[in-house]
Amino acid sequence: EQLKRIGFSFDWTREVNTTDPNYFKWTQWIFLQLYKHGLAYKTEMPVNWCPSCKCGLANEEVVAGKCERCGAEVIRRVKSQWMLKITEYAQKLIDDLDSVDY
Repeated sequence: EQLKRIGFSFDWTREVNTTDPNYFKWTQWIFLQLYKHGLAYKTEMPVNWCPSCKCGLANEEVVAGKCERCGAEVIRRVKSQWMLKITEYAQKLIDDLDSVDY
């Protein structure tokens, strides 16, 4: 109701279900293409870790060293992570921004 009052609405006919096989088959395909071309790789790296929520947190989810969800002290923990070599194609992404129809 509050969203309607400020003029915000959703077009439920354009809803995306990320668990739908017709959706995730394409995200998996894209990831595999990145991996095959050496643009996706797995590495060990430190992450913000909430021992209470038992999950990694983005920097924006850590406020004054604490988890914004539960207030627990956040620690740095080394975890295996998938990474994308975005620097390899960053300029192409920037150059093509003008052709994106928002």
